[in-house]
Amino acid sequence: MDHDRDRDTIGLTAETQAILADLEARGWFLEGQDAARFCLAYAVRSRVAEGATAGTETRWAAGNFDRTGEIRAVIAALYPDCKTPVRLMEHLVNEGLKMVSVRVRTEEIGPAELMD
Repeated sequence: MDHDRDRDTIGLTAETQAILADLEARGWFLEGQDAARFCLAYAVRSRVAEGATAGTETRWAAGNFDRTGEIRAVIAALYPDCKTPVRLMEHLVNEGLKMVSVRVRTEEIGPAELMD
């Protein structure tokens, strides 16, 4: 995998696809992308370090996931050394999904409590 080149898509691992399916089934979000954006924000708020996630399967086009460029603008501000913002968005979505899943399962809480 070439970590120097950015991606055009955001993908999920098999593990995070299952987590997303569980979140979607709970009916908290209108669609999977909304849940994924929430989990990305959760990861950013939790100060997840810059990284890349291996073994992902394409789920969304980056341009559809971040139509306005606002997510990339936040990433540029918070991760100023990042040269691959879409790859980082993918990493933050995957890490955020795992973090949210742990809290939802162990604490039996919903999205509102996650942001406390």
